[in-house]
Amino acid sequence: MKPSSAKAKGRVLQQHVSRRIVESFHELAADDVVSRPMGSGGVDLMMSPLAQKKFPISVECKNTKAEPSTAALEQATYNCYPNTFPAVAWKPKGKGLHDTMIMMKLDDFLKLMGGI
Repeated sequence: MKPSSAKAKGRVLQQHVSRRIVESFHELAADDVVSRPMGSGGVDLMMSPLAQKKFPISVECKNTKAEPSTAALEQATYNCYPNTFPAVAWKPKGKGLHDTMIMMKLDDFLKLMGGI
């Protein structure tokens, strides 16, 4: 696959995740969660302070054939906004964007749910 095609796949997933976050939190506007240009350093989704408060997860997006490894979660951790939890969003091979999944550490998930 050409690099431009791979970047286009990644861009589509980032835009999908961004759009779904905004749609799910009615207090957010489209410019509160924005897909970062491909090849940029840092988090894949730029989030306003309001978005970080409503959705305290820093998302690393992966649209690859293989399931993401722990290296992807480490990348999300490294790029994480302060006071948010790192997670990886990925679209499984052969599935549509509506089947996008999230991977995060169990303890982070439990903290997010108010259990720890």
